[in-house]
Amino acid sequence: MRIIITRREHLDALDGVSRFVFTLGEGMRKLGNEVFFLTHHVERDFSPLERWGADAKYNAFSVPKPIKKVVIDWFFEGSKVVNELSPDLVIMNGVAWIRSKAKKIAVIHGNGLDEAKKSKVNALALRFLYSRQDYVVCISQKVKRMASELGIKCHEVIPIPFKNEGFKSYPRDKREFILHVGTRGEKNVPVSVEAVRLLRERGFNMNLVIVGPAAHYWKEKFKYDWIIPKVVDNEELKELYARAIALILPSTFDTFSYTTLEASASGTPVVGSNCIPEEALVDGYNGFRINGINPNDYAEKLEMILSNYELWEKMSDNGKKLVEKYDYISISKKYLDLVSD
Repeated sequence: MRIIITRREHLDALDGVSRFVFTLGEGMRKLGNEVFFLTHHVERDFSPLERWGADAKYNAFSVPKPIKKVVIDWFFEGSKVVNELSPDLVIMNGVAWIRSKAKKIAVIHGNGLDEAKKSKVNALALRFLYSRQDYVVCISQKVKRMASELGIKCHEVIPIPFKNEGFKSYPRDKREFILHVGTRGEKNVPVSVEAVRLLRERGFNMNLVIVGPAAHYWKEKFKYDWIIPKVVDNEELKELYARAIALILPSTFDTFSYTTLEASASGTPVVGSNCIPEEALVDGYNGFRINGINPNDYAEKLEMILSNYELWEKMSDNGKKLVEKYDYISISKKYLDLVSD
């Protein structure tokens, strides 16, 4: 089968959606399909092909323009490129109106749904675009609920594909710190810093490793000697997951969390917010879910994990079992099963 996987805007972003696209593409290729990636434009050198290890044919058909023009470009120029490739299946990340006889699956990642609620025009446009697809897939039950509130029907909930390779898990006595991954605003680094400060007040001599491009900013802001900033590549990050006692993730927006799956693959319990979809973080199973971002609540759950060796072992083992459900080959098969019915 010839498959085109698209991203509506730019596919060179080093984010979860691009990771989804390339991981799904690799799964499709391993199942014997021919895969092309198609995006509207490129903002920088196309490093994700190298970062995600994608051995793929890639095409961008335009240059950066406002979003309304992007939608128009997909209808005219995008449709032309798609039809020149003659695919059997088009999997869209960011819905667009593509004129093609191929089967079309639109994947809803959740980005932009909250904004669409504020505009009846945007909501109406999204409902129209999704109604023109053969299948609409939501990546989590949370995203399905968000879509439903806008009158958009999800035909299936298929979670994100996860490549569980290269992750290792050290014993509890070789784990040295609390880990926070991500430095964008919605990751709420100050909550993690305060939670660990409270832990230290209670006698737990824990360091906090902060990973992300702005990690050194937070070190300079708080000036605590127990904050360790890191800017790392994928392999170094896997080592940090394996050496962390727990991952703290006080996010205020998350439609599905690769970070949570990576920690679980490393046997690292997660203490995260209830913004994380319930499929990825099951309360009391592979970690704890916190309602809100009160640092004291996070400190209390971290204290439970640090104080109870058996609880840590149980959550560590459960996390490694949980990620097996997201194997990228199995997830790729689910997409193929949709169009084979």
